[in-house]
Amino acid sequence: MQTVNFLGRVFPEPAQITIPFGESIIWEAPELSLSMEFTCRVEKSLIDVACRVPKYKPGHFDAIYMRALDLSRAQVDLVAFKMGLGATVMLETFVDPVGAKTPIVLKDDRLPTLCTAFTLEQGFNELLVKVIQSVPLFMALRDLVSAITVPHASPVDCARAMDRLKHLVAAPRSKDAQAWKQLRNALQIDEAYLKYITDHSAGPRHGRPGYTPGTATSEVTRRAWIIMNRYLEYLKRNNVQLPISEFPLLVGP
Repeated sequence: MQTVNFLGRVFPEPAQITIPFGESIIWEAPELSLSMEFTCRVEKSLIDVACRVPKYKPGHFDAIYMRALDLSRAQVDLVAFKMGLGATVMLETFVDPVGAKTPIVLKDDRLPTLCTAFTLEQGFNELLVKVIQSVPLFMALRDLVSAITVPHASPVDCARAMDRLKHLVAAPRSKDAQAWKQLRNALQIDEAYLKYITDHSAGPRHGRPGYTPGTATSEVTRRAWIIMNRYLEYLKRNNVQLPISEFPLLVGP
């Protein structure tokens, strides 16, 4: 057996949360033929999640990380509920079986190239003003960033972001079907392309348990990123429909 650890903190740190929980929890990942045994300890807001596996492989990181985050959040959230405390869990360091430490930076390298509406040097300040002035828009951006932070929650986060964009584009008091159509028309999106996002979120959004393959969550996030980028382009053009000559119809199964 080999052991890996995830080290992190509970914020706000002055809360100094301690959870004397020493029970181990077994989690199975059938898609990887992997059995994981977790223990999580929180002492004075410092988190140490240990995971024992038969043999650790780098390809196991995502599956182990997601469950380590789930376990630590579940413990802290239960305590926070009892205390009436707004608490956040952050896992910051990964320790491999030989003790080597690596900072955890959650980043999807496919996504930066999909953001073409601005760069940090050009167009950023103008869009920043518009984002700050629109609560639904900056909440939609937060949803998409959360989709990277907690990957297996990405279908719900991405679908919620699309819902927010729908209301930003649609005329007031539009019925739901009309609102979705107005969003698709404004941003040149085929109905099936957008439904891929909303359909994959349906089960978890309504509290139904189930497993969404990583390939699907990855594609949901990619599509949501593209649509958000198109909305920012739409915003730059003072809410005028994107020209199809520059923005070909997004078509998908």
